[in-house]
Amino acid sequence: MDFFMHVFSRRNFLLAVLALLAGVGAIVSSARAEGIQVQQIDVVQRGELFHLIGGFSIQLSPTLDDALRRGVQLTFVQAVEAERERDWWLAEGLSDLDRSVRLSYNALLRQYYVSLNGVSSEHETLADALRVVGDLRDWAVVNVRQMKRKSEYKIYVRLYLDVSQLPKPLQVNALASSGRWQLDSGWQERIFRY
Repeated sequence: MDFFMHVFSRRNFLLAVLALLAGVGAIVSSARAEGIQVQQIDVVQRGELFHLIGGFSIQLSPTLDDALRRGVQLTFVQAVEAERERDWWLAEGLSDLDRSVRLSYNALLRQYYVSLNGVSSEHETLADALRVVGDLRDWAVVNVRQMKRKSEYKIYVRLYLDVSQLPKPLQVNALASSGRWQLDSGWQERIFRY
């Protein structure tokens, strides 16, 4: 009888541990859901220019989603740096570009607006608008005239929320509680040859 009680309690213990691990896994996956993740980024040559294609997936935190729905415009920055590796010296910088993508919401029309380089588009859902914000849209980043044949090049790509573009009271809040307001993919490296 003691043997069965011992096995039964061990089984209950293991089930409880498995349930706890499943709960922790759900919490970790929901925490990872917020932020900016790389989907796919490729460097493609078209004529005399090298273009970036692909993009990032963006998931807003509840704080950012609430601020957006209350009329706060969110400004994301797509940044690119390109360089040529050299054997005996520092890398040669080829380009250092960035562009701002603005995301806003109109509560009366219940539409999201994305503005890039003066061109605005409207979207019915937040998911569609965030897809456009994260899209690199065939961005020309390096000219062939800057490059040397048979060399290796690196491109670093980053997407982040520019908290300096938030209204002043929210900037202070963003600095004080960085986790809820900071979105950043970090620098993503791609290597290609010409």
